[in-house]
Amino acid sequence: MVVLRTGTVIVFALCAPDPTVPARGRGLVSESGIMRSSTFALMFATTVLCVAAGASQDAEWPQWRGPGGAGVAHETRVPLEWSPTTNVAWKTEIAGRGHSSPVVWGRRVFLTTSIRGEHVPGRRAPVHPGFDGKPGYVHPDSTDVDYKYALQVLAIDADSGRIVWERTAYDGVMLDDRHRKNTYASSTIATDGTLVYAFFESAGLYCYDVDGTLKWHTSLGPIVKAGMGPGTSPIIFERLLILQCDQEMGEGSELVAVDRFTGKEAWRVARSNRRSWATPMIVRTPRRVELIASGAESVVAYDPATGKELWRAGGVESHPIPSPVAGHGMVFVTAGSQAKRAYAIRVGGTGDVTNTPFVAWKYAKGTAYVPSPILHGRYLYLMTDKGLLTCLDAVTGEVQYEGGRVPVPATFTASPIAIGDRLLLTSEDGDTFVVKAGAAHEVLATNPIGEPVYASLAVARGTIFIRGEKHLFAIRRSP
Repeated sequence: MVVLRTGTVIVFALCAPDPTVPARGRGLVSESGIMRSSTFALMFATTVLCVAAGASQDAEWPQWRGPGGAGVAHETRVPLEWSPTTNVAWKTEIAGRGHSSPVVWGRRVFLTTSIRGEHVPGRRAPVHPGFDGKPGYVHPDSTDVDYKYALQVLAIDADSGRIVWERTAYDGVMLDDRHRKNTYASSTIATDGTLVYAFFESAGLYCYDVDGTLKWHTSLGPIVKAGMGPGTSPIIFERLLILQCDQEMGEGSELVAVDRFTGKEAWRVARSNRRSWATPMIVRTPRRVELIASGAESVVAYDPATGKELWRAGGVESHPIPSPVAGHGMVFVTAGSQAKRAYAIRVGGTGDVTNTPFVAWKYAKGTAYVPSPILHGRYLYLMTDKGLLTCLDAVTGEVQYEGGRVPVPATFTASPIAIGDRLLLTSEDGDTFVVKAGAAHEVLATNPIGEPVYASLAVARGTIFIRGEKHLFAIRRSP
């Protein structure tokens, strides 16, 4: 077990095929859509992956997708059936709109929201380049740059649902439009239980203590994404807070790390990747720590302490909205806005590993525009935006099943989570489908909450927290 200053990390002792073993069958594409760069039959090296959580893995949900960004809860006391009148401990109205997920530490739940203010006639968004590089691109669903917004951070009592404090981090005009389905409060908070970090992209980065006192705030500069709005969330690494700030067609894209106690810049690294909404991930191997950043043009691993590039591989081609997951000595990246792509890349490489055995396998079906995949045990699960589930053997890429359906037509923005041997898929209609984990698809329950849901669920201290369109719900066993 590795211990950081911020707490405990999750340790996965995992076996990874040795990428130096000669490959067989390179370039084969199966009917199921898998392309394997090689088949490994000889030596295996044990790789330990430690995904930084910054908290006791059993108690807290400190960032986007919980401990280490994995989406896997180590909590077994929660109910797996509920309705608007059953197992709802409390619900609290949240003003405005936000797709940021709840984060939980101790008896506090933290989230952000955006409240639309007065109209600003004549205010226009920046001129955006199209995919051809020519200026003038306007997405038909872009909206709201001509309104002021108040961007708020809230702390809620986890036991009662009472709003303990709310702070307005920013109140004014916005730099750019947002997609009509997106919000200006879509980046999820990160916390270490002492400090709370809220990121509003161009509107700034803010640090509060758990009692709501502003400790510092800073600007990372303008971040423009074709009028689609924000999405990527901050992650904690030791003394640093790290943010992936890709924008437009790559000009101005960068990774930025600030000292999380002072807000002062620690390092900044330029990137050539176009706009993205994925959150990066910290992965530990026995010999080093890697910061993995997904991208359309490339997937890149950095040294999180310095920003130095360690290795890179070919990118996901489509919009990098889903965040990576890691395990079994590999990182798994996906995208699905245009091309459907899922890659398994072995960590620990050097230089360009694109056409090497470090790319363990590829799969070209079943990925989502928005929801992230989930790795649970041996299996990697991909979910489309319509809730079709694919189960792959994470180590080999072998298909276990494809096209697993939920019982009713649905659309999904929230990413799946896992609790015990169950997967929870929450639709925009507010229905959470409980699916049995494993190599056979089976829907065990459908749990409605009674209002739309776009944010991913959080799990901590015997409670599932669901951020609906208008309320935050606490799902807990009835006494």
